[in-house]
Amino acid sequence: MFPVPIETLRERIGLDAADASRDDDIAAANAVAFALMANYCDRHFDEVLGGLMEYTHVSGESVSLPRYPVTQIISALDENGGDFTSYHLGVYTGIIHFDLHKQFHTLLVTYDAGYAEGEFPADLLTAYYAIFDEQIVAIETGSTVAVTSVESVTVADVGTVRYGSSGSSGGTSGFMPAISSSILDAYKRYQA
Repeated sequence: MFPVPIETLRERIGLDAADASRDDDIAAANAVAFALMANYCDRHFDEVLGGLMEYTHVSGESVSLPRYPVTQIISALDENGGDFTSYHLGVYTGIIHFDLHKQFHTLLVTYDAGYAEGEFPADLLTAYYAIFDEQIVAIETGSTVAVTSVESVTVADVGTVRYGSSGSSGGTSGFMPAISSSILDAYKRYQA
């Protein structure tokens, strides 16, 4: 899954929208971008229709799903295969709030969730592009470490901020550009 049509990503790396010659590179950079975003936020951003999630949930008032916003919960089954329907769902947070205090050994939740192509919020798309761009540069240069194309930013009447040249982009987690981590902080998974 791509957050935008692949033609948009082709144009982003300087190709014609119909030129499929670097689709493998685009797919690889896309996969790494989604993996880094998921790892950083402890949640998934790509849409998984009918995604099956299994939880060991001994007790408590809620469960935090790793993919959201949630489009639909198809089923929630307890360890005996019984359908559990006494809950409220926080669609935008992915949190199932139980109406009754319930003890489960296992709760199996099948649900549709995530951002479909073209539905990414603008700020998430900015974070994605920053990671994607670094991965494309790494692929083009044959580097195992992503490098940033931005070395400094100058703001009038404020000064210049220079990014380090240690092989990383100056972000807080290796391949994570500083702008991406800054944006993604607001999207970290809330643990119920």
